[in-house]
Amino acid sequence: MRRPYIAYITDEQGKKANNGEDIISEFVIEVISTNNKPYQIEKKITEYFKAGVKVVWNIYPEPQLVYVYTSRKQVQICMDDDICSAAPVLPEFEVKISEIFG
Repeated sequence: MRRPYIAYITDEQGKKANNGEDIISEFVIEVISTNNKPYQIEKKITEYFKAGVKVVWNIYPEPQLVYVYTSRKQVQICMDDDICSAAPVLPEFEVKISEIFG
């Protein structure tokens, strides 16, 4: 299993992880560098969704974009003053793109 830059885990998942159990975060964030090739990015997305992840944010620092995936076929591209959400995993977690790159 891949290890994302950031992964949201619940308290219950944290306890399981502390007991040595494997857990799958439902919300992960990747920061995409200029060294990442498109096929590598797609491979990560595919692996995350096959593992049970429900929301993937790919953050692109250089063009200041965030791609929000809720499936391999459903993606929202956020920029400027758009608001990205971690729904349905964390509907209360919303961030304005301009605040990320501020």
